[in-house]
This record gives sequence, structure tokens and C-alpha cells, in this order.
Amino acid sequence: MRKNVIRIILDAAMAVLLILMYKKTAVSMEFHEIGGLVVIGMFLFHNLLNRKWIVGISKRLFGRKLATRFRVSYVVDVLLLICMVFIAMSGIMISKTILLGISGNVAVGRLAHYFFSAFALVLVGVHIGLHWSFIRTTFAKMLRLPRAVARPLGIALLALVLIYGGVSMVTSNFTNWLTDPLTVLAASADGLLEIEGEHGGGQGKGVGDGTGSGNGAGETSPAQVLGVITTYGSIAAVFAALTVLVETTLKKKRPRLVAQPA
Repeated sequence: MRKNVIRIILDAAMAVLLILMYKKTAVSMEFHEIGGLVVIGMFLFHNLLNRKWIVGISKRLFGRKLATRFRVSYVVDVLLLICMVFIAMSGIMISKTILLGISGNVAVGRLAHYFFSAFALVLVGVHIGLHWSFIRTTFAKMLRLPRAVARPLGIALLALVLIYGGVSMVTSNFTNWLTDPLTVLAASADGLLEIEGEHGGGQGKGVGDGTGSGNGAGETSPAQVLGVITTYGSIAAVFAALTVLVETTLKKKRPRLVAQPA
């Protein structure tokens, strides 16, 4: 129990720090770049803690007896690792503070950085959804709320998160970051490609205060930081909830074996 709680706390800290990376001026540009490297290190440490599970699933990945959800979870983790690698590489290409000696195609690097960051947020949500039963059970043992209170409270919080997450998808640059590569490819095919230095809107728009202006490092406020966490945290929560819904629906549709009369 204690070990599970420690893991959840570490994962939650990693998730919060990751979400703070989705607006480069949430704290400061230096914090964004250093924090990004720390998140990648924490992600690798997370996989190290779960190495036995990873090795075990790797050996049984193509076996018939392995449950589908474990295969899906494995694929999600691999995709997350790939995203982290590309986020790190593209982040180095467009670094403005700590890795100025390394250069690359800034426009392409920025486009890749935004896309893989947005895709990673989707994968984080799916990852949480796949492990929701474990998370819920652990917190239920910690809080010990009566079922009459826990159930309606959970439903209310879920509805609030889904509504806020849906709004956040529309008002933030999340969808733009996911679709910009397709837009660029389409423009390139039509001979209209012109990638500017700030293609994709930049990480400072559409987050927190809703003005799209983005505050400088010297204007950081707790409200702005909380805005980033709630905005992108709720987006991840939407994908977590959809994952739980799909998994629950598939379980209900799974045929049950009925004992035949002798």
C-alpha cells in the first residue's frame, strides 16, 4: 500500500511538471527548458521502477494469453517514450537559454516540438485511464469516503472535468499543435508552404488568462500557473475518461460463459 502511494505521488509530480511545460512562460523560459529535461529524466525513472512489468510484458507480448489491455498499455508506453525522445531533440533544436550552442531547423523543430508535446498529452491521458482502477482503489483506501458520498462526488467532478477539458481543447492551441503538421504537408503538396519562425501560434497563446498574449517571466502569478495546470490537466483527463469509458463498454459487450444444464 505504502509503495503504491509513493508511486502515485511520484507519477502525479511528474504529470504536474509535464503539464506546466505546456506554456513556456508559465514560470520562465529557463524553467521550461530545464523542467522539460527533468520530466524526461523522471519518465525514464518511472520506467525503471516498472522494469519488471515491462520485461514481463515484452516476453509475452505476442502470446495468446496476454490480455488486450496490457498490450494497449505497452504500446502507449512505447509511444510515450518515442514522444519524449522527439520532444527532447526538437527542444534542443529550438532552445533559447541553456543549449544555445546546438542549432537546427528552428521552424521544423518548433513544429515537431508542439506536435509531439500534444500527442504526449493524449497518451498520458490514455495511460491514466488504463490504470484508473488501480488509482481509484488506492485513493479509496486512503480517503475512506462513504459510498453515498464518494459516488455522487466522483460523478460531479467527472462532469466538471469533461466540460472544462472540452472547452480547453477549443480555447487552447492543443488542437492546432496536433493538426499543424497535416496543414503544413497539405500546403507543401499545393506548393504554398511557408513555415514562419512562430508557426503554430507558440506555447504562450490561448492558455491561462485566455487573452492569448502570454505573460513574460517576470509577470508569473499563481493564477497563471494554476490556469496552465487546469487547462492541460483537464485535456489529459478527457482522454483518460474516454479510455475508461471504452474499456468499460468493451467489458460489458464481452460474451459470458453460461453453464449448460447436465
